Amino acid sequence: MTSARVIDVPVLIVGGGPAGLCASILLSRHGIESLLVEKHPGTSIYPRATGINIRSMEIFRSLGIQAEIGRASFKAEPRIAFSTVLTDAEPNLSPSFHPDHLDVSPAAWTSCSQKELEPILLRAARSDRQAQLMFGTELLSFDETSEGITAHIADLVNGQRRAVRCRYMIAADGSKSPVRERLRVRMLGPGVLNHNISIHFSAHLERHMPLGPNFLHFVQNEDVTGMFVATDGKSRWVFAIPYDPEHGESAGALTAERAVDLVRKGAGVAGLDVEVVGIVPWRMEADCAERWRVGSVFLAGDAAHRMTPAGGLGMNTAIQDVHNLCWKLAAVLQGWAGADVLDTYEAERRPVAQQNVQRSVALVTGAGGAGDRSALDFDLGSTYESTAVFAGMEPARATGDYIPVARPGSRAPHVWVSAGRDRVSTLDLFGPRFTLLAGPDDGVWRIAATEIAAELGVKLQYRTAACSGADRAKWEAAYGVGEGGAVLIRPDGHVAWRRAAAVPDPAGELRLVLNSVLGLRRDSRVAAPHPRRLSATA
Repeated sequence: MTSARVIDVPVLIVGGGPAGLCASILLSRHGIESLLVEKHPGTSIYPRATGINIRSMEIFRSLGIQAEIGRASFKAEPRIAFSTVLTDAEPNLSPSFHPDHLDVSPAAWTSCSQKELEPILLRAARSDRQAQLMFGTELLSFDETSEGITAHIADLVNGQRRAVRCRYMIAADGSKSPVRERLRVRMLGPGVLNHNISIHFSAHLERHMPLGPNFLHFVQNEDVTGMFVATDGKSRWVFAIPYDPEHGESAGALTAERAVDLVRKGAGVAGLDVEVVGIVPWRMEADCAERWRVGSVFLAGDAAHRMTPAGGLGMNTAIQDVHNLCWKLAAVLQGWAGADVLDTYEAERRPVAQQNVQRSVALVTGAGGAGDRSALDFDLGSTYESTAVFAGMEPARATGDYIPVARPGSRAPHVWVSAGRDRVSTLDLFGPRFTLLAGPDDGVWRIAATEIAAELGVKLQYRTAACSGADRAKWEAAYGVGEGGAVLIRPDGHVAWRRAAAVPDPAGELRLVLNSVLGLRRDSRVAAPHPRRLSATA
């Protein structure tokens, strides 16, 4: 059964995992309509990724779903353990990914399996009329011309085919990405590190682990080598064991009875009551796409980078990819940024992904690559360098232990401030617009923000950092802004520019900065067109 219907939409998203679903939510938040297609009939049936780092939880906070994810979460210490068996009372432990004593964020590292997370993201995406989501629908082909992209999709249940016309496409279609293959984009890096079989099982191991589970727990003894992952904080686990196909080993040879035996030997609990839920082969890979943009197609998530499970980096990098990309797509589509701003997506995100790939390998192999940077510095300390940042003469940021400082390109630091009668994080003041943040009662920047927003057609809001006492001292230390100064925060929460003190011409300074950051001609006036409507025509 076929149909001649054509769907017109500004952005087509291919893939309904965390990256694709977050892209749908973010585009809606920025006022852009999108269509998401996913070949599977629903969200993930396996837990897959389980760690959500602080930065991703901050993004979910901004989207209003932090609390719901918290209710679906479970307790697992944010660290990696190594021992002979899972129930070893004194395993070797890595440093925590999120030290509890640091007040660096209103969010915290959270353990929530992808199986629980994806339905939350799907509900959030479907709650907005600007998003259309088609599961059980496959991308068949696509072509790009000067007029845009034309893609062809098929409903895998009834065979109905449709054409989709779009301006841009986000390929979030996984580690084997057919879109990336079609574009002939190479993956650079170590590649396949080993082959594994994940034994998904249910067992009451908690009674044998008085200290509770860790994020990942590697075990090695004379009977078995593998990695345990808790997936619900109760009885559901994954035990991943390596196998070598080059020496004739086959994933299909692992029986349920043998799987139970391996789990018992890895756990160190003879006679443990184990129910095998599934046996799934997979490859541990580590590499990064050589290009993240080809024409009007952007790679994101596993399509752009593949990482080991160590450090919980893969899914979090994916979420932060689209957080960076979607505001730029919106700004270009709505007419308040030049098309060149889209080139900054790869310039900013690819170096971050490469660092995370190296770290994920180092955590598994111990072969180096993480350097002296703390886990928190990887999660919160990445600094973007591109034309979408107006750095001026600011010094480069030193990496190591995370220090919250508002250098241009960095994530804007968390500081508690007042908002009416409430005490909120500075992070709650940002997005989905640009935010000009100044000290209390600095009216000159408010006037400049109002003038330049109207002149350039830029989505820009003005906020003040109202705080006193210890909070005031933290604000001044983190933001480096004194009396008369201001900081410009991008919609993704990264610092675009800052001035420590007053300037002679605030409006002129802000005009110069925004024209530079958004790729506009100096003194240009940009009218924002109405976004295209999602429609189907015969």
